[in-house]
Amino acid sequence: MAGLTAARLLADAGQVVSVLDKGRRAGGRMATRAMAGGAFADHGAQFFTVRSEAFSVVVARWLAEGTVRQWCRGFPSDDGHPRFVGADGMAQLAARMTVGLDVRQSVHVDGVRKVGGRWAVTWPATRWASAGLLEADVVVLTPPAPQSAALVAGQATIPELAYAPTISLLVALGDRPSVPFPGGIQLQDDPTWSWIGDNMAKGVSPVPALTLHTRSDVAAARWEQDNDALITDLLRAASPWLGGAEILDTSLQRWRYATPVEPHPQTCLVRAEGGLVFAGDGYGGPRIEGAFLSGRAAAEAVLNRGI
Repeated sequence: MAGLTAARLLADAGQVVSVLDKGRRAGGRMATRAMAGGAFADHGAQFFTVRSEAFSVVVARWLAEGTVRQWCRGFPSDDGHPRFVGADGMAQLAARMTVGLDVRQSVHVDGVRKVGGRWAVTWPATRWASAGLLEADVVVLTPPAPQSAALVAGQATIPELAYAPTISLLVALGDRPSVPFPGGIQLQDDPTWSWIGDNMAKGVSPVPALTLHTRSDVAAARWEQDNDALITDLLRAASPWLGGAEILDTSLQRWRYATPVEPHPQTCLVRAEGGLVFAGDGYGGPRIEGAFLSGRAAAEAVLNRGI
């Protein structure tokens, strides 16, 4: 969200912008996975809220376009704050934001170095992309802070930020799960889970599919566990929510940097005389709205540099 927001605003202002994304699809944690039996499941961000005027204006446009829609107003009771989702999954929102942008997928950037008066951004070959080099006047870095810091080592320093991990278990089912209306549960005292989401109730999947997010301490303790053994253990812990339905497919996603523990107070950071700008949900505030506001601040920082 932060990177695509910054890219869109800079491109709209007449800048020449390239987006380098290590994923095979843009969006980062705005991610939706296809599963067996025609199921789909959001496995990163599950929904978003709107508190700021700046984000409200953008979300109103997305609503009018049909890119997003309102899911509910709380879990389970109405707390007055609409929860919004991508109309066909959170990945659709990311895809909509890339339209008209130069987005290069499967690019695993391994270094950002000053060469002459410009920045050289490099990446090695992968299974899906050739090695490459891109030169730029300004580089906006929106990975989690530890990854960004590693990319600019020797060129700039940024404060250390801590992140809480989570592990996402996706389960395609042969029947409806035992998740009450409106199809989402935020848990405080469960020994394993922090979130249970019914993707069919949410309108993401035409057939039953659950997304379950572990607590951060559970993710940290089980991070290195073998996938098969971990899925077995997590399915056992998920049994109260499965409703006895047949399990058609399962998938795991590990999110090492799921949630910033204590975001930096600044909405973005500027280094190297404006040549490097750092943004993301670790700056200013977490969640999708925080990432949007950080990306917006990063674009403004670049434009105010006067290049």
